[in-house]
Amino acid sequence: MNKSTVACLLTNVVLSVLAANVMAANPNGPIPKCPLGQIPVLEQGHYQCQQPSIKAKDSSARNASAKTPVLTPAKVVLPDYAILGAKRVYGKTNTFAVTVRNNGTATSPANQIFGAHYLADNSSWGADAIIPSLNPGQTKVINITIPPENYTRGDRIKFTADNFKQVVESNENNNSYAMNYN
Repeated sequence: MNKSTVACLLTNVVLSVLAANVMAANPNGPIPKCPLGQIPVLEQGHYQCQQPSIKAKDSSARNASAKTPVLTPAKVVLPDYAILGAKRVYGKTNTFAVTVRNNGTATSPANQIFGAHYLADNSSWGADAIIPSLNPGQTKVINITIPPENYTRGDRIKFTADNFKQVVESNENNNSYAMNYN
């Protein structure tokens, strides 16, 4: 064999190996270069140039048992302290009965209620009491004593549940109640 025949055979072997590797990497053949405005689309094992479009699966391929999910609004599950009212305990100068209710949908943790006595000379006194844990809808009367005993008619008394904002509530605007001393 002469040199040119060997070189020709060797070139054919190398090209055959390259072509086999290219075909193994993409068994569907080479991806064509499509004209502007078209893209190569693989259909039935061969690439074809087509206009870009969105195609839905045929009805036999869709899952007929799948149901559309029904969305339900999220329910806020939070406690909500509300002071319904307050009155002076009969026979006591500086003790008050404060009615606290959990208007929320979750149990409220134990917390504090703060009472402040504002005198006519702009000085004030305060005290706190414990609010026990309340179930949703539960009401509790809390007695709170605010010193000193120098109350005069018309002094302002204010009560605030969760005074330090330690509990996240569904409504933070109903935590206070104010009244005039009678």
